[in-house]
Amino acid sequence: MGDKRGKRMVERALRGRIPHLLPSDVELLAEYFYHITVAPPSGEYAMNSLLEPAVASEGGAGVYARESLGGGIMTEMLSQHGESSIQSVKVLFGDRDWMSFNQSAAVKEMEEIQSKLGIDANVHVLSGAGHHLYLDNADAFVRHVLD
Repeated sequence: MGDKRGKRMVERALRGRIPHLLPSDVELLAEYFYHITVAPPSGEYAMNSLLEPAVASEGGAGVYARESLGGGIMTEMLSQHGESSIQSVKVLFGDRDWMSFNQSAAVKEMEEIQSKLGIDANVHVLSGAGHHLYLDNADAFVRHVLD
């Protein structure tokens, strides 16, 4: 697909998906998405090693982390840094995210990080946001990141 035609298709999809964006922002995002889409694959290989496809009993489908947030994985990773400058960990999910999210396991992991490492750790679910919560609910995303 030609360079200009491909970018126009991406712009059209963005305007339909995120209609509140300014035209200049749509152009920037379209340029970014177009180029990461036509570039040789790399992240796809990493995602395959991190995620496992799954079908829910209710008929829905999604992906699960091969090593989910929970079970001490993040605690172990953070503890390997010894005396660290990490003061807080914040995990953000959208309430309409296509990825499966086990909130109770994530909360348990955050509590473990707080008790074992003394690092402030929290999980937040942003309303009105899907997987790309920085686009779907930009105000809440920025508020949580800067808070």
